[in-house]
Amino acid sequence: MKRMRRAALAIAGVGLLAAAAVPATAATPKPDNYRATGKSAGKLPTTKAQAATAACGMGVGAVNAVGTAGGYDITATRPPSVLPLETFKLFNVRASTTWYFTDGAQQDYYSSLILQGSNLYGSIVSYNDVAPDPDLATVKLGTGWTSFRAIASSNYVLGAAPHSFLYGLHSNGSLYRYTVGETVRAFGSAPGFGTVKAMTLIAETASYDTLLVSLTGGSLYTVRVPVTNPMKPIVKKVRSTGFAAYESLIAQRCGAASTLLSAFDNDTKTVTVYAVSRATGESTVINNYGSAPATFGGTASFLLTGDAGPQLVGE
Repeated sequence: MKRMRRAALAIAGVGLLAAAAVPATAATPKPDNYRATGKSAGKLPTTKAQAATAACGMGVGAVNAVGTAGGYDITATRPPSVLPLETFKLFNVRASTTWYFTDGAQQDYYSSLILQGSNLYGSIVSYNDVAPDPDLATVKLGTGWTSFRAIASSNYVLGAAPHSFLYGLHSNGSLYRYTVGETVRAFGSAPGFGTVKAMTLIAETASYDTLLVSLTGGSLYTVRVPVTNPMKPIVKKVRSTGFAAYESLIAQRCGAASTLLSAFDNDTKTVTVYAVSRATGESTVINNYGSAPATFGGTASFLLTGDAGPQLVGE
């Protein structure tokens, strides 16, 4: 049986839904397009032929400073189509991994890993067709996360050696890696990431994960992290300039080997959409599809995707 891609993995499902429930306040309208955005991710073009006939897209969720969730349904047209998602009351989120959508027999829900204050939580946001707002639950997985600025998750499930890792960017300039299961365990770290401003996952394979990171000076790099320990990232420059304005990067698969990248500028309240070829250092092809308003004002942004795919293949 295919291993589920949910970020919370073993802690997700009924056990998490029954634990540490956070009361939801009334919110209208019901966030149906959050659910639709997660489901549609499983139908994104994953071959070259499919990508030639259907525009790639992605769902981006966000939470603002007062704990309201919103986001965007983005399609890579020229100019890009950026449709706001309905908003609803959630909870405060300082940083988040990808939200994985599951179309359950009894309830539909997203699962993710989030930071609140100094704590790491496994989170469930579930939906039903009766209540006008989501049911919320979190389980604390650990404390001591105050100095982590960003987190990202990988979930490789297609081969014989699946893995699920959590990556954390620390204010001491190091990138940390953790295994994710019933507990979260340290699995290596590497220094040299103090000038990273934003990061997102673009590839997950049996032997490595790859992060795409932008630096405060505007350069763009790939960070390939082999699954072996000790952790020894392989860093390659992709661009020298052009990405300084963006506070967050969100990536989704596009076709057989490419990546759709949404880059958010909080100062101008815009998102710029890029089509990125399979990463090959400075020879990587990056096409700018243009910019569009992104006015929700989220302080934490994350990918919305289905629990069964698509697997990221950006490097």
